[in-house]
Amino acid sequence: MCEYQTKQKGTLNRHLLLHKNISEVQMYKCEMCEFQTRHKESLKIHLLRHKDITEVQIFKCKMCEFQTRHGKSLKTHLLRHSDISKVQMYKCEMCEYQTKYKGTLKRHLLSHKDISEVQIFKCRIPNTKRNLKNHLLGHKDIPEVQSFKCDTCEFQTKHKETLKGHLLLHKDISEVQIFKCKMCEFQTRHIGSRQRHLLSHKNISEVQMFKCEMCEYQTRHKANLKRHLLSHKDTSEVQIFKCEMCEFQTKHKANLKSHSLSHKDISEVQKFKCKMCQYETKRRGDLKRHLLGHKNISELPIFKCKMCEYRTTHIKYLKNHLLVHNNNPDVQIFKCEMCEYQTKYAGALNRHLLNHKDISEVQMFKCETCEFQTKHKRKS
Repeated sequence: MCEYQTKQKGTLNRHLLLHKNISEVQMYKCEMCEFQTRHKESLKIHLLRHKDITEVQIFKCKMCEFQTRHGKSLKTHLLRHSDISKVQMYKCEMCEYQTKYKGTLKRHLLSHKDISEVQIFKCRIPNTKRNLKNHLLGHKDIPEVQSFKCDTCEFQTKHKETLKGHLLLHKDISEVQIFKCKMCEFQTRHIGSRQRHLLSHKNISEVQMFKCEMCEYQTRHKANLKRHLLSHKDTSEVQIFKCEMCEFQTKHKANLKSHSLSHKDISEVQKFKCKMCQYETKRRGDLKRHLLGHKNISELPIFKCKMCEYRTTHIKYLKNHLLVHNNNPDVQIFKCEMCEYQTKYAGALNRHLLNHKDISEVQMFKCETCEFQTKHKRKS
């Protein structure tokens, strides 16, 4: 029925349930929510979610603050603290990818297969089964599902793992495990962020590149390609996320979240503060860029243009700059529908469109010292 194989007969029996219709097998249902499963053990694990942390056995990591209700999860977590030379590594035979987790390798191998070769889990509402479950939450309003809330700020999410990642933001850097890059000064609280960062040190010929079939765009990150592909679709073909307080709209949910901060007072949101001056911001990315201003230029990685003398401390700025030298007709051009203006930069078009709007239609940024006001907010 598929290519699945295992050394354990019981494991095969559980797997075979996946090939049966939900009406053909006994379903184990949770009495406290809509969760149901073909596996009795899965229901037992799920029920722990509905219990208070004081009612269940907690498995704690001795090397960090990680704790879980599941013994198996602790075993998996402990691999993070193990040196790569001391544990079994699962390696991909088609590229240089390797991981400590067998399941992670299985998911990675799907990226080497054509979509026609693998089972696809499709959304019922207009790649792995787990991904589909997470995706379906996106169609439900937060009051309809179990939400995980932050005790320190107003953040809430439908995903438990997302909350765990968020909580790290409230901890001092001395309280959490820091993952450092051995090739530069980059450090992060998230191991996944370090893995993505390490790709930036590899030559384009050494890593798997995800290429756009409609233009010359290519990236080391699959998620970036997915976001890029939206730029080739008409606004009528994709879900549009709209701001309830102004006319801003975007194809990207994350962009809307970032934009929404502009409507909130800095006292209402989590502030990211600079320890070296009085600068504070609503956005973590802005603080990172600001901190570069406190460093000597000799301490920073410099990204240079091979075609002119342009140089920058931000790789993103270099990528944007390279478009200046690119006269290929296949480069995507963003055109204004109200005049002849056109540009290679989506952000430039958005700023230009403000020129066609009346001052009463857009958010104005005003100077607190004089009467100056503008449609454009200049970042620090």
